[in-house]
Amino acid sequence: MPGFLLPNSPITSLADYRSRGGGRGLERALEIGPAAVVAEMRLSGLRGRGGGGFPTGVKWAGLAEDSATERYVVANGAEGEPGTFKDRWLMRSNPYQLIEGLLIAAFATGAVGAYIALKRSFIDEAEAVKRAISEMSSDGLLGELPVGVVEGPDDYLFGEEKALLEVIEGNDPLPRLYPPYVQGLFETPNESHPAAVNNVETLSNVPHIIREGAEWFRSFGTNESPGTMVFTISGDVQREAVVELEMGTSLSFLIYGVGEGLSAGRRVKAVISGVSNAPLPSRFLDLPMSFEAMKAAGSGLGAGGFIVYDDTACMVRVGAVLSRFLNR
Repeated sequence: MPGFLLPNSPITSLADYRSRGGGRGLERALEIGPAAVVAEMRLSGLRGRGGGGFPTGVKWAGLAEDSATERYVVANGAEGEPGTFKDRWLMRSNPYQLIEGLLIAAFATGAVGAYIALKRSFIDEAEAVKRAISEMSSDGLLGELPVGVVEGPDDYLFGEEKALLEVIEGNDPLPRLYPPYVQGLFETPNESHPAAVNNVETLSNVPHIIREGAEWFRSFGTNESPGTMVFTISGDVQREAVVELEMGTSLSFLIYGVGEGLSAGRRVKAVISGVSNAPLPSRFLDLPMSFEAMKAAGSGLGAGGFIVYDDTACMVRVGAVLSRFLNR
């Protein structure tokens, strides 16, 4: 299985990260310039890995072209979707690639500040991120860019990008009317300060893309969903896991190849890829895990977290549980 986001063992020092090619993406970004970085990201076709699937290069281009004097970039690490653990695992196993991706994003868009927002209950993740920022700052990689870590509540809404900006400003996690590229951070009566919010996995891809090139990235996955994705498999499977797979890999491989199938005599009744997506009945097990295939099936890829229910599950009860989750 190809992969470049999840190391075989956690990277716990900047020296270890550099020995594996870390920092070269930022070096190349500084060599080619902001416009070329944005162009490379657009060519790569990287789409947001937090659930929306919006093209990253398009988002960055919009921020870079904004006339505001203050712009910001933000990493969304407030993972809260049921059945998803990938961003937490990425921050634990290699926080350096996240920060490098954030630095490249700031350089490409002309941002004056950067933030990483995560839940205060993510103790191990916050410790890893803060350690990595300290090391990279001491090594001069941050330059003059201030990078802040904001720890917020466990609320599900904290993961919504507009609510996340509210928390960074010291407020409750309640969504705004306007998106981040219109109303960003610390706006004044005379000027909005637009922001680009990308999730942890999205930004973790960036150093690899800039270092290796867009065509290399597009050699993985499908035409509309290039690259790999970090998936979480849980529920009624023999083995719950976090795994990096090529986009377009079949759902059945995730369940049977990674999750090692169900208990003896049990069969799949449904699979859920997020509380806002329609459940997939067993006839969709051969469905490719890509943005386009999941949409065509009437569901969605979400953040890559798949919960499997076997034939003993009552889907009415499952629906009630998920509804209560959304209502709390």
